[in-house]
Amino acid sequence: MSPSILLSQFFLPLSAVSLGRFVISLDNPHQDFHDPLRHSGHEVTEKVQTQYDSVHHSVKHQNVASQLTTFLSSSFSRRLKASVRISAEQAKTYYLKNAGEWFRDAIQSKETQKWIERTIDEGEDIYMIVAYHTLLNARITEQLGGRSAASGNLVIPVSTALTASGVVVPFTNVADPGFGGFHGRVEDEQRRFIAPGEQMCAVQYRKVRWRWFASNKVDAMTLAKKAWWERYDRPRYLESETEDMIEVELEDEIALEGDCDECTIESGEVFVSAA
Repeated sequence: MSPSILLSQFFLPLSAVSLGRFVISLDNPHQDFHDPLRHSGHEVTEKVQTQYDSVHHSVKHQNVASQLTTFLSSSFSRRLKASVRISAEQAKTYYLKNAGEWFRDAIQSKETQKWIERTIDEGEDIYMIVAYHTLLNARITEQLGGRSAASGNLVIPVSTALTASGVVVPFTNVADPGFGGFHGRVEDEQRRFIAPGEQMCAVQYRKVRWRWFASNKVDAMTLAKKAWWERYDRPRYLESETEDMIEVELEDEIALEGDCDECTIESGEVFVSAA
């Protein structure tokens, strides 16, 4: 099973990402993407966990959802160099059922084939979204202690991080229904925010692997077992033995650059924070 990667911008609304989407960035699945045409017969599976919190006294009693928020809180704290706690009413996972079949159907589209070729020519890797994880009414508590300038601690406030990620954070009682819609209040030595509604926090991908090959060097039986098409950008004057075909398939292994934290939860799913 491929790992689920925490979003670098912490949260995204459900409208920003769709299952089966082809993307070039693991951190920004809502940018520079291609959505294949929808196919009937492909279903989405939902798994729900309710009433959980990122703070527990006993690791033994942490369920899948609480383990996720604990890891999310740790990642958030590390990125901002501050003490951050995240809790929520519910966690939900959306899976694309039979992702392999979805992929084979999607690449029958000429528009999708051309997008893949163009992206390969530009030197980009390609990934397909096969699942994503959400939190319902997530609460974010930021500990404000130790923030004086004299202490020499330079930290980024949660509000600044949320704003930098494209989310407007109004300190009012009215939630912004646009990109995330956070509102918050200050109380004692803590600053609290709420992300109303269902917000996406992590995405699971499979990588699209590809290769060029010459059709006259492969037998028909081998071709029948692969997902392939005749490349669109091949000059017609080239000889027949040149690499005139492209073969694509999905693989689970994804290489992440730089340092990253990894968490394996009770269900066997792996979450990774690459920031």
